[in-house]
Amino acid sequence: MDLSEVQEIIACLPAGRTFFHYFKDRYALLLLAQRASAQGVRIGTLRQSPYAPLLDKPVIKQALASCGSGRITAADLLDYWPGQPQTLLLKLAHWGGDDDRRWQQTCRPGYNLVLQLVFANDHDTQYRRLLKPAFDGYFNFHLHPIAKRRPGEFYRETLAWARIDLDWQTGEALIEEIQSDWIARAAKLQRQLRSDCSLDNAHDLAAANRSLVIYLDQVLAQYSRLWDEAMLSATIDFIRRELGLKSVFYHEFETGAVL
Repeated sequence: MDLSEVQEIIACLPAGRTFFHYFKDRYALLLLAQRASAQGVRIGTLRQSPYAPLLDKPVIKQALASCGSGRITAADLLDYWPGQPQTLLLKLAHWGGDDDRRWQQTCRPGYNLVLQLVFANDHDTQYRRLLKPAFDGYFNFHLHPIAKRRPGEFYRETLAWARIDLDWQTGEALIEEIQSDWIARAAKLQRQLRSDCSLDNAHDLAAANRSLVIYLDQVLAQYSRLWDEAMLSATIDFIRRELGLKSVFYHEFETGAVL
């Protein structure tokens, strides 16, 4: 896409804080809600559709158990909260350029739209209290499309991000990749702690080892289990609900590696 096209998309979408609540397998609820719509759909129809495997998810079985009419609506699915979710936030940015497509790893010359999944305040408060980092984005790679601190804007650390290419003429979207440097780098540090290796990449943290262990094993662990599922789910939901595109493609590992 052209840079102006990406910037126009960002400008047209709601500004400020957009919350995204996620719990295990919520993607199934979101996908079925898109199929059901406000008018609802018969459960028997879903069983004969490509969505049928989702009906075997425990969270879906629980949601359907409360529907005695044999039909389920989008509201029934979106309002179902079986437990306490993780609260995250969504931000938009852009990635790419016209100079080096191979380094940018974009399928086409130009720019990608970036959807960033950022931590909410509860995580960042505990993270800064326990680890006392010397700079923003300690576990992130700063040459990747992560959220940056800017005057007048709220800032939270980036859990994960997705790069998206759009084709309005065909009504298609391609998810180029999803990634979490935060989880990958934190996992590396966790392995070092458990093997008693020297923490050569932790010299910018003013935290004792015990505080590191608490953060990695207790605070971050709940996000480590869900980040990839949450990021992909948020991306598909954003493309379909906010952008109105129904055809969504995603690279397999092999095609992504070639690019």
